[in-house]
Amino acid sequence: MKTDTELKADLMEILDAIPAVNASEIDVQVDNGMVTLNGEVDTHQLKFQVERTARQVAGMRGLEINIKPRHHTSKKHHVEW
Repeated sequence: MKTDTELKADLMEILDAIPAVNASEIDVQVDNGMVTLNGEVDTHQLKFQVERTARQVAGMRGLEINIKPRHHTSKKHHVEW
């Protein structure tokens, strides 16, 4: 089983490998194998990419994602009657 320090290092390395993500804006916390990611990314797609990528790291007991996209791309529909 990996130590918390090893898990954090693995996560930071794999997140740093995502070209569109500034890994320094993602805070990685590991406590007894439980991983929490906090921070912001540019889009919803990047948020999902970070989550998928983080899940590839072996040895975690759990993963909590607290990452928010900066740019919300919600579509508003306007209907006139």
